[in-house]
Amino acid sequence: MTFSSHFNEHDNAPIVALHSPASSSGQWRQLTTDLEGRFDVFAFDLPGYGRLPLTADSSQSGAACSAAPVIREIEKIGRAVHLLGHSYGGGIAIKVALMRPDLVKSLTLYEPAAFHFLKDGNGLDKRLFEQIAGLSDRISSAAANDNIPAGMQDFVDFWNGAGFWDALSSTAHDRFSSMIFSVMADFVHGLSETWALADLARLDMPTLVMTGLESPELAQHVAVAIARALPNARIALLPELGHMAPIFQPEWVNDRIFEHVASAERPVKTCRWPSRAAA
Repeated sequence: MTFSSHFNEHDNAPIVALHSPASSSGQWRQLTTDLEGRFDVFAFDLPGYGRLPLTADSSQSGAACSAAPVIREIEKIGRAVHLLGHSYGGGIAIKVALMRPDLVKSLTLYEPAAFHFLKDGNGLDKRLFEQIAGLSDRISSAAANDNIPAGMQDFVDFWNGAGFWDALSSTAHDRFSSMIFSVMADFVHGLSETWALADLARLDMPTLVMTGLESPELAQHVAVAIARALPNARIALLPELGHMAPIFQPEWVNDRIFEHVASAERPVKTCRWPSRAAA
């Protein structure tokens, strides 16, 4: 399901929110409520997810397969937006910004799933790349061997911690299992991406990168690397939060999203303070 909110009480640029894998646009409902009357929120179902998914652009490669239809939706809005992405949605947000920086007024990323650049890095980078590539391979192998629940258990427990899958209902198991081929496609597109960290130097829009200190080492490492590569970025290290905090602890994440987009919308340099004569 693709949804948007329009309150017409302001002239702020809207927010376009991109969800994590094995999720949908519905993960941003609380954000929409929290920002009511302040920012319009457009949340799209990415290709392969939700009730009304965007159509992947098969003429593109890598993350551009999903970024291209997002760009078309932003063009329909008719103005630059505050672009927000979580996990794979964060990777797509980066690709949108690289392809069309003129459409992005600010960028907000919660642990963007952009891992491809690790394979050309140092020893730690390569170890973490092998970790995520191995997860992708195991999920694909499970699907090929008609053991889809095992593949999704591996995926879900990797991001949420061991035992998370076992605590879910059978209905949740079925829901996640139904998305395995979309998750596999996300891995294929994401791991075949080609931009280098140095390419991020041309993205000068205000950027906030968030990472939870309870998240996997991989997610934290990538978030920090991307934040360092962006010329106008700051990073927020969030204690006691994990990779899925935008879904499970939105009260801690949404305030930071609002603070960032509000500061980008009304930067301090545009404020005028009254002059006061000395007493």
